[in-house]
Order: sequence, then C-alpha cells, then structure tokens
Amino acid sequence: MKSLTWMVISLFLVCFIAAGLLSKVYTLTKIQIEKTQKNNMLMRFSEVLPGAKKFQEVVTDSLWIGFDEQNQKIGIVFEVTPRGYSGPIPILVGYGVDQMIKKIYIASASEGLKETPGLGLKVKEPQFKDQFSNKMYIDLKSTKDGGNIQAITAATISSRAVINGIRNGIDRYKMYLVTDSTKVIQ
Repeated sequence: MKSLTWMVISLFLVCFIAAGLLSKVYTLTKIQIEKTQKNNMLMRFSEVLPGAKKFQEVVTDSLWIGFDEQNQKIGIVFEVTPRGYSGPIPILVGYGVDQMIKKIYIASASEGLKETPGLGLKVKEPQFKDQFSNKMYIDLKSTKDGGNIQAITAATISSRAVINGIRNGIDRYKMYLVTDSTKVIQ
C-alpha cells in the first residue's frame, strides 16, 4: 500500500513539474513566434506590393493599405480564400493605385492550401501565378472565358477559383484605393 501511494505521488510530481516547464517554454517562445509570423507576413506584403514600406491594417486579417517612404498610398494588399477543388486557396493580392495587380502570393500546404497534390497545387507554380502580375481587372478571365489567364490542365476548378477569388476581392476592396486621404492614418 505504501509503495502504491509513493508511485502515485511521484507520478503526480513528475507530471506537475513537466507541465510547469512546458508552460514556461511556451511563454518564452510565444513572443518570438508571433514576431516571426508578423515579419513573414510583412515580407509577403512587400513581395506582392513592391515599393510599399509601411502597411496599415484596415479590415482585420483581410485588408492592408500600403504606403511608400513618403507615406503616399501606393496600393492595397488583401487576402481572399476562394474554395478550390479540395478546399480553400489562401491568396494575398497586391493591387496598386493604378488599378493593376502587382503580384499575388498563394499560400503553401503548410499555410492552409488544401488542393490536390500534382494538380491543384500547380496554382503555386510560377507558370500560373505569374500570369496575374500587371493585369487589370478586365483581364482576369481564363482563356476559355475570353481572357488572358491560361488555366492549369486538369485543374480547371482550382484555376477558376483563383481567378474568381481575385476578382471578388477586387470588387470588395477597390473602394479603399479611392479615398481622399493618401497619408498614413496615425
């Protein structure tokens, strides 16, 4: 009986100490993880909206306005997640004040892309996503629909999801390009 009680107490102590250490490590690394995630996001924003040095969040986790060194608005960055064949396709779009798409960034599988390996995942490849650079809204149609975007063979649903997601995002957020103020709101 005495040895059973001692085993339970020692097991409890080991678990208690392990939980305390794990909690401490989590607390210490949480700040660094959040900082790294923020830096990665800002790097992606700068990638899709070249020339922007500062970003101001306008719609939580969806829309940011990009400003240059002189605090002049140069465009917006927005995130859309259209439904593809196998799931959502997270896309960041840089849209300039000249109403042209600057670049797009499509998330990787570890960032939430759930498309079919070998087919739908081809939306991440440069041959597909680079077609959107320097395109205007009117050009955002697949070649089958009379536009300029070549869809991925055997992944038409994923290709159309990206095209329509970007079109819907522009429709939703283009009003943020034409505001009276072009300065950063403090």
